[in-house]
Amino acid sequence: MSGNCAACDEPLLVLVDSDSEAEESKNATAPETVPDDVELNCGCHFHWECFLDAYTITQCPNCSKDISSLNNDGQQQVLCTIRNEGGEQSGFDILPTATEEAYLRAYPEERRGHAFLEFCREGDIDAILHLVKDDSEEDADEEEEQADILRYQGTFEGIDGSALHVAVQYQREEVAWLLLAMASDLDWSKFPAQVLQAMESLGLSKNDRKASPDIRTLKDDRGRTPLDLAQEVGGQWSGWIADGRLSP
Repeated sequence: MSGNCAACDEPLLVLVDSDSEAEESKNATAPETVPDDVELNCGCHFHWECFLDAYTITQCPNCSKDISSLNNDGQQQVLCTIRNEGGEQSGFDILPTATEEAYLRAYPEERRGHAFLEFCREGDIDAILHLVKDDSEEDADEEEEQADILRYQGTFEGIDGSALHVAVQYQREEVAWLLLAMASDLDWSKFPAQVLQAMESLGLSKNDRKASPDIRTLKDDRGRTPLDLAQEVGGQWSGWIADGRLSP
């Protein structure tokens, strides 16, 4: 591993956050570090964030050599070697991440909505609720913005369409139920008792629903509703289709 980052000239390491005050005290004189190294095929090294901040085209931000190539499908890629707390991964295509980050830097107003879709993809219910509810609890004037978050649509790497599209694509049934509870007019009798109980445990009530427009009516870039996508994906969504849960 090269010594320093080509962008900031700092060591290619990152401090590990301590889990407790005791851990911080224990490691006060010797903080723990892990690698943070993006090695490009030109031989230049960057921290992960430094590379994403510096990257604008398919050339190295440091030496200007062309670092792109074509994959088997004829699509552009930027292969590199990543070293971090998870070990070493060679042949990693960083171009989708760099392109996505460049877009979000150009349109920072999209970052919150994109984070919402990422949380839906990951199935992070707590993070989803944090985005949807926190601001409205502090300021009732922001409720309209929260409704927009529920219906935010994006076209990023691995994401296309609304949060419900993402939930269907990535098999996140719990997320799908949450979205139907908060952003559809699906009759409450269609919700299993355990889902309604889970809503209560999450601090949600039926009054939190913002049903219009119904999230099930939104279409992705290919003109598909969540129902159309569910018909393509099949599997666990077959029961949803038969029960009409995805039909507005």
